[in-house]
Amino acid sequence: MKWKDIQTESMKLQWNFYERTINNYSIIMRIMQSAEEDLLISHVPRIFVEESFFDMCKIMIDEDGIIHEGFYSIDDTLNSLDYSTVATFNANAATASLADDVFGYGLLYVYPIRREFKTIGYLVLGKRYYMDLELRLLRELEIVCDIYNRSLLLGNGGVRRREFRSSATFETVLEVFPDPLILIDRKGYICYANKNAKAQFETRKGFLLGERADRAIPGLPEDLVKRNRSFRGEINYKAQNDYKVFRVESFAVKEANEKGEWRAVIFKDVVKMKVSEEEHLLRKRTESVGMLAGGIAHDFNNMLTGILGYAALMRKLLTDAKLCRYAEAIEHSAQRASKLTRHLLNFSRRQKKSTGLVDVNALLDDVLFLLKESFFNVRIEKDFDGALPCIKGDEAELQNVFLNMFINAKDAMEGAGLLRISTSRQDSRGFIRIEIQDTGKGIDQALQHRIFEPYFSTKESVSNLGMGLYLVDKVIKEHGGFIEIDSEKEKGTVFYLYLPVPSLRVSEARPKEVPRLNQNMGKKTILIVDDEYLVRELLKGVLVETGARLLEAENGEDALQIYMEHKHDIDLVILDVIMPGIKGDEVLQRIRKAGVDMKVIISSGFMSEEQRAKLKEHRVDGFLDKPFKDDEALSMIAEVLERE
Repeated sequence: MKWKDIQTESMKLQWNFYERTINNYSIIMRIMQSAEEDLLISHVPRIFVEESFFDMCKIMIDEDGIIHEGFYSIDDTLNSLDYSTVATFNANAATASLADDVFGYGLLYVYPIRREFKTIGYLVLGKRYYMDLELRLLRELEIVCDIYNRSLLLGNGGVRRREFRSSATFETVLEVFPDPLILIDRKGYICYANKNAKAQFETRKGFLLGERADRAIPGLPEDLVKRNRSFRGEINYKAQNDYKVFRVESFAVKEANEKGEWRAVIFKDVVKMKVSEEEHLLRKRTESVGMLAGGIAHDFNNMLTGILGYAALMRKLLTDAKLCRYAEAIEHSAQRASKLTRHLLNFSRRQKKSTGLVDVNALLDDVLFLLKESFFNVRIEKDFDGALPCIKGDEAELQNVFLNMFINAKDAMEGAGLLRISTSRQDSRGFIRIEIQDTGKGIDQALQHRIFEPYFSTKESVSNLGMGLYLVDKVIKEHGGFIEIDSEKEKGTVFYLYLPVPSLRVSEARPKEVPRLNQNMGKKTILIVDDEYLVRELLKGVLVETGARLLEAENGEDALQIYMEHKHDIDLVILDVIMPGIKGDEVLQRIRKAGVDMKVIISSGFMSEEQRAKLKEHRVDGFLDKPFKDDEALSMIAEVLERE
């Protein structure tokens, strides 16, 4: 589903929610008025039919053997239900029940009216034709019926308490409403605010009641009470350290004579939803960049494999000192290019959300390497603690944190400047610290407490969403860390990011033993599968002196054909993954299904950890990452062939 379609669907769901809220609210208000006029049995059936999708409503109350009834239907032809019939159908159930195709109705809803543990009556709603009801609609209907039940019980033996004020019941109902709700009169003054509204909008300066709504709650339109139709909009609201984005819905509260008396305003906090949407969009953009970087790195690595490999071979064969220096220069340049592709691949691989151990120094190094060319006049200094322990976290999220921080620092310097990044251990506090210092214009003291708010930005660009530092703070807190800031106007800024160190330190990895290089492979048969001619020729050039028998294929189809012809002779397959036609992973699966025991080395210029894990399920004996040099290839091949 496209993002635009998701947004449209989300808006529909929100609008349906508000419509249901308004309808349920209207039913409740009219029930309260019926309670005041002692018409809870005779008048309420009409309310349920007019304010809901049901065609019929019947209320039956047993008061000391005398049945009191109220009935209303769009057509009066189905008033055939009596108390005993419904009681038998309900079988003394204590909860509401729903049935289809009974008593001439396609859908029937029966709510037992109870006093303590005894059923004293039934509220029955009928629909002539069947329709599907969602669970949340049934839950809302049960709540409304429960409010009616409670209103009915406020009387004593069926007699309404005349001194009972409907406004008291009205307030009792609205006090438990989950969102802030206020009522304003015709002049725009607040005459009622529920508990959530008071908690959200009241300040030490004064109370809500009696205040003009647009003055007490900044963002509300001045002419809100003059609007003759429902109003929908959004307002940004800030109180102390609490930042909210409210979706506002207002509507007229009608009296029985259909004259508007008040206007109700509901405030739905949507900041989390909007932040999630923005976070999703930012992640998608970064993932797209990562995919592009990975694709470029893959093609580039294939070319570099040939350049680097042949330069190394050529240098070994040359005897002229000058030509050797030229070959070394080619090899050195290829190694630098290889370093760039490695950073690109690291960036790309981290885009999948995955929690594990994170080498913060390596992550910072990758991000800075990729950004340095676009930072032009910004000088970058690094001071990394080599003994910095790994932390537990999500590489993709932390990578985006550092991207945001570095880009913000560059923007703050507005041209030439110094960006200094250092890492250190804070053993006494159990954290590592990442220090990011810039020589930019600094942040005013009055604004420092606001920079982590969503949608707050000091930049003048209208395209800036102001989400960067908010998401930085959110991710750091989710990792159990915190941020400190030191800044003065025109004197630059220093951000200190603290991340906790796992209680169990990771043991130092033992250095990998270099396998004994056995170049006497005269009895071995090796199949080289790669769509790049240069890569195949390089591997052949590397292996030709070992005495091994070499077979080659430029695609998956040829590889499978050669495999079928020589499957009992082949000892090792060096297999590229990304090829036109049949991919390398499919070739591997078919080889393993044949049941012939042979070793397989996967060679690729771009492979995520997820792809590696999937290939390991089909038993991969080794991974040879491009670009590689001749001695690296020989070392890997020798190691795999020597295994039992």
